[in-house]
Amino acid sequence: MDDNYASDRSYFDSGFSHPALSRELDGRVQYEVQSVMTRLRVSSIDDQFVDECKKTLQTKLADDIKTLKSLAAAADRRSVEDLENEADDEAEENNGPRFGPMKSHREQLMYGPLERIFEHIARSPWLVGQGAEPFDRVFRRQRATLTPNQYHTLVFPRFVPDFSLLRDCSLFQLPRARQRRWCDRDGFVQVKPSNKQHVYPTDPGGPASRLLTRVADYARLHLSARPFAVFSISLLIFGCGFCVCIIDRQGVLVSPRYHMWDDLDVFIRVVRSLTRVLDEHEVGLDPSVSPAPHSMSPDGTEAYIVDPVGSDPRRWCTVREPIWSSLSLFGRGTTVWRVREVNASGQLCGPEMIMKTSWRSSDWDAESFVYHAIKGSHPGLAKYVDGGDVRFPDNKHICISAYALRNATPPSDSEDAILHRIIYATIGRPVWEYRSERELLEGFIAALEAHQFLAKQNILHRDISAGNILLAEDSSKQGSAGFLTDLDLAWLEPDVEVKITETVSPPTGYGTIPSHLRGISTRTIIKYSSRRGGQISGTLQFMSVRLLNAISSDNRSTSSTIEDDLESFLWVLVYAVYRRVRSRIPRNCGSEESKHLVDAFRTAFGGRTIGEIIHARKSTSAIEHLAGSSFVIQNTSEFLRSLLAQYNAVMYFRRQFYSTGVYYQLQPSPAVLVSEGDAFTHEGMLNALRNVLAQLRDHPELDHSFDESP
Repeated sequence: MDDNYASDRSYFDSGFSHPALSRELDGRVQYEVQSVMTRLRVSSIDDQFVDECKKTLQTKLADDIKTLKSLAAAADRRSVEDLENEADDEAEENNGPRFGPMKSHREQLMYGPLERIFEHIARSPWLVGQGAEPFDRVFRRQRATLTPNQYHTLVFPRFVPDFSLLRDCSLFQLPRARQRRWCDRDGFVQVKPSNKQHVYPTDPGGPASRLLTRVADYARLHLSARPFAVFSISLLIFGCGFCVCIIDRQGVLVSPRYHMWDDLDVFIRVVRSLTRVLDEHEVGLDPSVSPAPHSMSPDGTEAYIVDPVGSDPRRWCTVREPIWSSLSLFGRGTTVWRVREVNASGQLCGPEMIMKTSWRSSDWDAESFVYHAIKGSHPGLAKYVDGGDVRFPDNKHICISAYALRNATPPSDSEDAILHRIIYATIGRPVWEYRSERELLEGFIAALEAHQFLAKQNILHRDISAGNILLAEDSSKQGSAGFLTDLDLAWLEPDVEVKITETVSPPTGYGTIPSHLRGISTRTIIKYSSRRGGQISGTLQFMSVRLLNAISSDNRSTSSTIEDDLESFLWVLVYAVYRRVRSRIPRNCGSEESKHLVDAFRTAFGGRTIGEIIHARKSTSAIEHLAGSSFVIQNTSEFLRSLLAQYNAVMYFRRQFYSTGVYYQLQPSPAVLVSEGDAFTHEGMLNALRNVLAQLRDHPELDHSFDESP
């Protein structure tokens, strides 16, 4: 999980990490995949149109073609290493800002000719009698950094792709800031000047190229910021060569390699198809989702109609922007929305609910299976309504999965990524949007009690993170100030009795149907075993130090425990306070102290690799930075700071133990709310939180109120 930090949508410099992404791509890239071109429907472009477009292109834009050929020939005389370093060297010479991978002068010289060629292909008149083309996308040079249209994602990098595929030309009529949103892109173009900078490996088992890892990073952000995206398309141009990549939750498919001028007809078909032919689902929109009419979103945000979830027959419409969106590429890709029911007349009705969409492994039981295993209920646990794997609307027998979207069957030794969706009746908002410290602590206590409720049934959550603890919108109606959600990675006993009720359609094709079978009915299935994945699970930025060390050392005998989950609760609390305090710093504040707080947050929660996260936990304490900031002192009570300081002491002694193997204990003191021995037990942590809450209730004047959302 990565996530955007600042309330003013400030986001950090490049999150591009070539080694980390290269490792993620290992074993996930397929080259020379002809089905990529089939999915682009290049053969549907009329041959006569391609011939006419080719002739006019070679005549009207001959100078641009000559320029691109000359640039490629000159670049081919340089080594790949020199070409890759050119942008860095030029930026250093000019003392320019670095926001993501820089663009070399050679690359920038290609932009003008390519933009005119893209425009010519996309705008060439369609032949009379061929029917109208329903889409009007356009490739445009990306001159400014793209921004997330959401507040909920931590450390959203600043990137500038070479070209964006804008979904609609009307975007040019909107304010400039509105033109820079990731969610309005249907694809990207990445450009390299030399034929040598292609993505195809000389060593079949070698690492992915730098160009491919960069495109994968763009896809990661694109899939996070574009609502209900199930794959991302990129056109890659290297010298006079080109190919198309489709990146989904299972990996990367790379088309065969083509030559722009020798295979100009193919290039024309690709550009024309992307700009004028493919519909929204063919460029990556979830097949079970469709854009809603503007009338269903009076606040101006895009809304989406979602097909029924599980056995519940209701359709849903999203409300406002998502609450949460993961930045993982090959992980679960979780997104959380507020939704309302859409009735038969196409009107919104009923209360708001929560809809969670994520990708699950085909080797794991679905999250809905876990909810069916829970005995009883708890007010601090999200109220489950229904859930199930998402199915294609035109074929309900087939689940939407990465391989199904590829129209392929997964190999026998490979898992698949299956789209799964759940509806909750419990409405919440992010934990860092607390309006008072009392609300924050009450919400944490409720979630912690729910965790204890599950633990007593031998159900371990295993993914305590900032996105999985929510504050209740209305605690009086919901019976709890906060709640715990997302049991996707929860561990169950290997053999557990689970009763699942399914909706069964009436039989067809067998003659006359008895009256008692003509309607929709239900059946109950009892399952006695569970598949819940690996021994260690969770979100790295909130994972316990013990589990991080185990992953780093490849210790496969280590398993997640209750104590690990409770340490994650602590990191979520620290994260929430950081974000809330940051929301009170004046916009564009350039003080050293504000920069120090932002840097501390980035260090504590912005790591993208195991090594970076472990280094942050061992070399410094995120809690120490909180204690030393005047912004924090001004916006937190002494009671909350005391609690965090004492947990900081516990973590200090734990770090010493992990480093030296020598175990120290805190010195007893009457003021101590936390003792090392039970700091990470349910009772110990609950007592500590309840003590601080009691102090705030006794001294309400010391509580800090936050009226605005961060």
